[in-house]
Amino acid sequence: MPRAAVRLALLTLAVSGCSSVEKQREEPDTTPQHPTAVMEVKVVNNGIKGLVPFEGTTTTWTRADMQRENESVKGTGTFTRFIVGTTEDATIARLDRKLVWTLDPKAKTYTECPLKGCAVPVADKPVVKKPEEAQKPADKSGEAQCKLKIASSAFSVKQSGEKKSINGFDTEQYQVAWLVTLTDPSARKTNSTLVVNVWTTPYTQPLKDAMALEQTYAKNLAANVVSIMTNSGKTKVVPDDAQKMIEGYMARYMTAADRAAFLKAGKELDKIKGYPVLTELTWNLMGDACAAKEETASTSSSGSSTPTSTGGVVSSVTSWFAKKKTDEKAKEIADAAILSFTVEVKSHRVDPVHDSMFVPPKNYALATPK
Repeated sequence: MPRAAVRLALLTLAVSGCSSVEKQREEPDTTPQHPTAVMEVKVVNNGIKGLVPFEGTTTTWTRADMQRENESVKGTGTFTRFIVGTTEDATIARLDRKLVWTLDPKAKTYTECPLKGCAVPVADKPVVKKPEEAQKPADKSGEAQCKLKIASSAFSVKQSGEKKSINGFDTEQYQVAWLVTLTDPSARKTNSTLVVNVWTTPYTQPLKDAMALEQTYAKNLAANVVSIMTNSGKTKVVPDDAQKMIEGYMARYMTAADRAAFLKAGKELDKIKGYPVLTELTWNLMGDACAAKEETASTSSSGSSTPTSTGGVVSSVTSWFAKKKTDEKAKEIADAAILSFTVEVKSHRVDPVHDSMFVPPKNYALATPK
């Protein structure tokens, strides 16, 4: 056989082989379909002072007695993108089977545990502190000793009148400004400025249907697992993850009671109507409370100003809304922010979904929980 004919034959075999693989991959899903609440949310987090910035997408499929959550996260910083890379995982909770599957897409494996979790291996010998370690006094250096107190707080919500379509949702904008003046034992002051743009949409029937399924699942989960955190249903302007980061950053400066009061908004949140589709948050601190001497000098020379009275704080809050166009001011705040955090709902509705979504793929191997 001529060489050209041999090459043609090999090429034909290769193409036909690829075609068979593609056909295998595109094999139709024949499992039944049932109404399922599907929600996709994207989070962009620049990290506290730019530390470990990342962005991630979470997609959740929910029925009355089962839920699947797929999460993809990638580092976005100069170094984080290489250190963190991109991670993907998935969890399937089956209330009807009283178990949870955790999937590892990269390794194509999954683990199986009861709803309450797998038993944690007990260490051979418990770690016991030596007497001298137990009696060691806590660090009382300047930074550890300095604690901040809330001197004044002002919170304001304004409806901007701006409207736009986001991911198919008809939304309107609410602007939130939250200023808290903090003082240290030396009467030095720092001003915490939290600015949030919230774009909300009316609770349409498709949204209500999806949320009803999710609420039914939450009730059924609570009935199966005694210890469970549930959403109180109250309006929240600060995403949970962003709140944890802010509280964590302030932990060394404030007592637990003051941290709890630090992000307490009160009844002003009742002004925000509708379902949040896009939440854009920026947070900054300006002042010299609990700062080292060199930091104090730097702050003083920077020309930044901190309101010195409750009236000054209220005036600062209302100034955010003095101009109709606030995009330039928002950009100025974001550029100097300690933290910027965005949560965006890409979709949230009820769709017909195959039952195969709620079981591990056939080509995944069962692994032992770690």
